[in-house]
Amino acid sequence: MIRQVSKLSLLLLGTAAISSCGNSSKKAQGADSTMTKTETTTTVSPPKENAPASTEFKAVPDSAILGKNSEALVKVIGAKSISLQDAEGKSTGSELTLNLSITNKSKLDNKIFFTVQSNDARLELDNSTSIPSSGSTGTSNPEPESTGQAEWKFNLPAGTQPKKLNFFLDGTRVSVSLEKK
Repeated sequence: MIRQVSKLSLLLLGTAAISSCGNSSKKAQGADSTMTKTETTTTVSPPKENAPASTEFKAVPDSAILGKNSEALVKVIGAKSISLQDAEGKSTGSELTLNLSITNKSKLDNKIFFTVQSNDARLELDNSTSIPSSGSTGTSNPEPESTGQAEWKFNLPAGTQPKKLNFFLDGTRVSVSLEKK
């Protein structure tokens, strides 16, 4: 009988322990559900870039046909001017970069070859002066029935803007106007 009483008391004690653990977990869950969370959102403005000012231009018309036999098609794909400054922040001018697509429209059997040279082109400025190119990269002499890409650069004096680009080839001259976008 003592054994039965001790077994029963152990069983009751175990049940009480289990039920008390269950109640404490419910109390803990209830305590968590009453907590409030506060969130603070801070908006950070993006850092200002330390990049030079730039201006986009468009060519009107965007293409020109050159040559006595109209064999060269030059298209201005993009034009962008970047302001240049010295160490003290004083403007020293700008650099205009022209991206060109040059197409040789002659047939393969005619085999007409040409070069649209950047040093032959002239950039007319708003102060009525003309300047030559300061350099070029890419292909400005494509094979017949093919297209090449070229990049021409012009160094503009301070306080001037490009007005017109003049192309020359084989005794022909074509001009395209440059306007701010």
